[in-house]
Amino acid sequence: MQQGLISIAARTVITHLVNHLGHYPMSGGPAMLTSQICENQDNPYSECPELSTELFESPNLQFFVLNNTTLLSSLQIRAEDNIPGGGMSAGLTTTSSTVRIIVRDISGKYSWDSAILYGPPHCSQPSQPLRFLEPQPRQDEPGDEEALQEDGGEAQEEDVEILEEEDSEEEEGLKDFMAPLAKRRCREAVPSWDSLRDDEDALDEMLQYLGTTSPECLQRAGVPLNTPPPPPGCVSEKQENDVINAILKQHTEEKDFAERRNNDLNMRAMEQEEPAPQMPQSAFYYCRLLLNILGMNSWEKRSSFHLLKKNEKLLRELKNLDSRQCRETHKIAVFYVAEGQEDKHSILSNTSGSQAYEDFVSGLGWEVNLTNHCGFMGGLQRNKSTGLTTPYFATSTVEVMFHVSTRMPPDSDDSLTKKLRHLGNDEVHIVWSEHSRDYRRGIIPTEFGDVLIVIYPMKNHMYSIQITKKPEVPFFGPLFDGAIVDEKVLPTLVRATAINASRALKSLIPLFQNFYEERARYLETIVQHHLEPTTFEDYAAQVFCPAPFHHLPADAGSCPESQQGEGPAAQADGSDSALPMSPRASKSRMSMKLRRSSGSANKT
Repeated sequence: MQQGLISIAARTVITHLVNHLGHYPMSGGPAMLTSQICENQDNPYSECPELSTELFESPNLQFFVLNNTTLLSSLQIRAEDNIPGGGMSAGLTTTSSTVRIIVRDISGKYSWDSAILYGPPHCSQPSQPLRFLEPQPRQDEPGDEEALQEDGGEAQEEDVEILEEEDSEEEEGLKDFMAPLAKRRCREAVPSWDSLRDDEDALDEMLQYLGTTSPECLQRAGVPLNTPPPPPGCVSEKQENDVINAILKQHTEEKDFAERRNNDLNMRAMEQEEPAPQMPQSAFYYCRLLLNILGMNSWEKRSSFHLLKKNEKLLRELKNLDSRQCRETHKIAVFYVAEGQEDKHSILSNTSGSQAYEDFVSGLGWEVNLTNHCGFMGGLQRNKSTGLTTPYFATSTVEVMFHVSTRMPPDSDDSLTKKLRHLGNDEVHIVWSEHSRDYRRGIIPTEFGDVLIVIYPMKNHMYSIQITKKPEVPFFGPLFDGAIVDEKVLPTLVRATAINASRALKSLIPLFQNFYEERARYLETIVQHHLEPTTFEDYAAQVFCPAPFHHLPADAGSCPESQQGEGPAAQADGSDSALPMSPRASKSRMSMKLRRSSGSANKT
């Protein structure tokens, strides 16, 4: 057994259980096990339809390696707006940018979009001032006075409860903004500066409010708090009047001073405004923030989190890694032999079969459209040259593409040759034969077809199975040669037998690697060749700025740097300024100018 194969298989099982157990297939369909998103999609700094070197110049993209087993790509893109339901943020207050994390590991490729959620939608609106509920006067009917006198406080409590029920809807939107005292229903409201008249005193009104709403604060029962106390015995009436007149005079002078200086800017306090939101200038800010929240920028993670070298070879290997399958794949040929057909041309020319045959084919898998199928193709083409649809079967661990002879067009000899090329190259052949004679291997001449599973219809919806294989092929099941199967379980058992036969044939290939082993080895090779060992300072600099910032392609025309001068002189100056100049070259150029100036002076 190869070194480390057990640990790789264990990692594959763990990732499969975590990623796919209980939620396969997802909304993408059974053909999509992993993500089809790449770094160039939705990237405002990339216009190429595939991975290209211009991604290395994007200031919003960086490549990482986690634990030497997982490749991470962190990309900052624009958030989607005007989507029903609010899109990814579900209508909550968020930012204008989204962070996309693309993960490539042993189980496949996955893409996650994340955004900062600040809170409910009203958080983005300006704060509203606090408002207090004003008391609503009650108008009692004349006939209720006697009832009020008889019932006393009980009637008042009932009226207060009725008013509370009527105002509950109006108060519901203000409960979060009201002060605790304002939420209480009282006979009088808290005196505010706007509600006071000129002849009313704020302190007097506040004392009256406290005495009314909190009777326990009264010094003497029945005496309001705003009742002025008697003057002390040591102060005469004349002295008291003098103090009152002095206070009134001071009040009048202050009022006159305020009216005269009301328009003076130096006497006014500056209004404090709410600061406006600041948009981050860095195109990688939110990616850096997410990495920091996840703890990837810490010193402790330096041994397990690294950068990747940016070069063309990395892009080629990423493309190759994305093209590799993340599941076990098989391609199986299906033939239909009608009554009396014993040659290749007649069998390959069939475009349909009996109803029992069509029911059997539909039970092998579900029909997929080859033009937009995103799963395993098995060598079939999307240009309709190999048919429009074909049966396809998939689970979270295996994909099977059936090459059905009656689904491929037999329009010409060239089409028959192409059909034979696809069907004959398959190592497992399923033959539905309605001919009275047994099917012979040499009818379809091919070097492959190591396993033949021939189905013969019988009476009472029963079918006889004949399995022919080469001697070196190991045993497989569940069907065996000579088995008789009922119609209901025939497609399932034949499909399982064909898959196991394909696995048995692959086990004979020298140095054969399973899909998970091959993907793990390839990931290990990418990490070994492209991991960039850096110091913590260099790593922090690359995370802070993945690439020199430049304007978006749409804004490039407005950049001052992109505007070139007109005329030969401007071009010459531009060419000189574009070239780097060393100190020695600058000195020699200055000496040349001095010589020219001295020579011209001598001539004059």
